[in-house]
Amino acid sequence: MILGETIVAIASPPGRSARGIIRLSGTEAITATCAMSSLPDDAQPGIHRITLTVNNHQLPALALIAHAPRSYTAEHTVELQLPGNPHLLERIIDQFLHHPDVRRAEPGEFTARAFMRGRISLTEAEGVAATISAQSDADLRAAGQLRHGELGDFAHTLADDLAMALALVEAGIDFTDEEDVVAITPVDLHGRLADMIERMSRTLARSVGREQLDAIPRVVLTGPPNAGKSTLFNALLGHERAVVSDVAGTTRDVIAEPLTITTDHGPAEIMLIDVAGADDVTTALDAHMQDAARAASRNADLRMQCVPVGSDADATGNDLIIRTKCDDESAATADALHVSAHTGFGLDSIRQLIADRLADRAVSLAADAFALLPRHESHLRAALSHCEEAQLHVDPSQRSVRDAEIVALSMRAALDDLAALAGDITPDDVLGRVFASFCVGK
Repeated sequence: MILGETIVAIASPPGRSARGIIRLSGTEAITATCAMSSLPDDAQPGIHRITLTVNNHQLPALALIAHAPRSYTAEHTVELQLPGNPHLLERIIDQFLHHPDVRRAEPGEFTARAFMRGRISLTEAEGVAATISAQSDADLRAAGQLRHGELGDFAHTLADDLAMALALVEAGIDFTDEEDVVAITPVDLHGRLADMIERMSRTLARSVGREQLDAIPRVVLTGPPNAGKSTLFNALLGHERAVVSDVAGTTRDVIAEPLTITTDHGPAEIMLIDVAGADDVTTALDAHMQDAARAASRNADLRMQCVPVGSDADATGNDLIIRTKCDDESAATADALHVSAHTGFGLDSIRQLIADRLADRAVSLAADAFALLPRHESHLRAALSHCEEAQLHVDPSQRSVRDAEIVALSMRAALDDLAALAGDITPDDVLGRVFASFCVGK
């Protein structure tokens, strides 16, 4: 990655959409845009209505211009908004590449430039990647914490406190021959270290690994066509997510949505999944539908087979039988779980059943907890270990800190770990792994 070069990429998600975004960053970003559009050479920062020339055709677009260093990458930046046809966007990218100083961006290069130029910290950059890959609300909250720098702020606050204590310890070493000079007493130092150890231990105890958020348990609603799966799916979510119709076979694809359940540890998330009803295969589309449904069922942590009241039920393996369309509550029996998505009868029982079965695996992230990547946890545990080592050499009953050099050495190591946690000290190979996980255009 060469910072001086101008890069271009599609920054909007793959596929067709009403709007697509093309992003350029670098010294030639504005010049290259002017060469193939009506944008004036002296365009000021802001939003401009322009006309792009694409293969001798005129295409209206919006251009958002930002001058260095007041942009995401701290470079001249152009973001073009235009119709989101993938072929059109690629054609425009190809036309930009004819400019001698413009090349395609590498994965994560826009965010990498923002980091390299000091616009964001490494943990904030990791938050961008986590936001892109988020699969649930808990994932998004965790990514937001990183993106907004909350973990970095926590590490910096600890580092500031540790650096102050370390400075006093090292001052005591400098005045070791002066018996009347005590830069910091053992009681004070022991208390400061104990406070930092407690804060790090509490954070580690309350936080979860990002892999736990990625392993969100899946509950799949199975059953024959027109069994009320999609209606139950919507009722459990509390909003219309799946299309519902009296016509059998309305659901044609796998639909997944996070569902919050109540556990003994507080609110937690599972992934609720609606699939096409099991039916005879008559077309190639039917075969694809059934393949997708079977794949979702195989990966399920819990399968709930929906069978209308009065129909025969044939449970497979550990499937739970849910008697749907029980609008007449008097029809319910004690040997099965009955539900009416229209009246709400039985919905709380199903939520409780899911919580009972999956409480130990459901994703939960408290408001004051972090979702730690392996790198974060490793540095935080190392900082904690070094602080504990330093504390072992501090005797509160003594008048001065003995073995001050050993204490300072351990505190310095902890300070380096906290700096690495915040992204202030990062080897090149760590940076490579972080930004390689990004998609192009970010």
